Amino acid sequence: MKPGFILRFDDLCPTVNWDIWNRIEELLVEFDIKPILSVIPDNRDKALIVSRPGENFWAQVQSWQNRGWTMGMHGYQHRYLTRKAGMYGRSAVSEFAGLPYEVQEIKLHNALRIFNEHGLKPEVWVAPAHSFDANTIDILLRMGIRIINDGYALYPYADERGMVWIPQQVGRFRRLPIGIWTICFHFNRWNDDDLRRFRADLQRFRQHILSVGEVLELCNRRQTWVHAGAARLLDVSLRVGRPLRDGLKSTNWQANWQAWSKSFRRLTQD
Repeated sequence: MKPGFILRFDDLCPTVNWDIWNRIEELLVEFDIKPILSVIPDNRDKALIVSRPGENFWAQVQSWQNRGWTMGMHGYQHRYLTRKAGMYGRSAVSEFAGLPYEVQEIKLHNALRIFNEHGLKPEVWVAPAHSFDANTIDILLRMGIRIINDGYALYPYADERGMVWIPQQVGRFRRLPIGIWTICFHFNRWNDDDLRRFRADLQRFRQHILSVGEVLELCNRRQTWVHAGAARLLDVSLRVGRPLRDGLKSTNWQANWQAWSKSFRRLTQD
């Protein structure tokens, strides 16, 4: 299976950098690309107040959904309430990880309610700071959200509870030999040079860019035991490796883990 890329744009809310986003949107339409759009239901993160609120924000989100673009539920209010790294440990902050089940349930139901009130159906969970825990996953499944865009893996896979994991590993285009790679873009600070580079990358990699639906269909049709094993290897190793790293006192174990983790992150770093 040749490599494929899913494009994901994070932190969409009424106060994004509309000048940049409008130009990105034109390019997505021009190149007929269907990305994941990570929409914050009720943004309270002051760092994401980049411009004046756009008019009719939710009508615009509806227009994106009508184009067949994948709606991602990007947390609830994008406010970090704990210093828990969650399952992946990319950042020691979280909007969800470490909070009681009942608190997470209220937050997630409020987030889904906001989407539903605007006629939107989020298909994918996108956690702020990549941080969430087992309770988050259980609640999402109960709410009917069965795709998470996160984790280090080579291909999407379904876990034992039926949650589909589409990995998110890189922050820019790069030549890679195999795998399905989600490229996560934080565009609020982009400038004209970034837009020119983005257009050039779209021209260069267009034949490898896929929608979420295309990726799931492709993986279901061509899934083999090799792909299934490769899909979970890195993901499971990192998720199991974190508690091992934290709990084991052996210097050798820690050194081996750090070296292995560093080598993979070097491959996927921005």
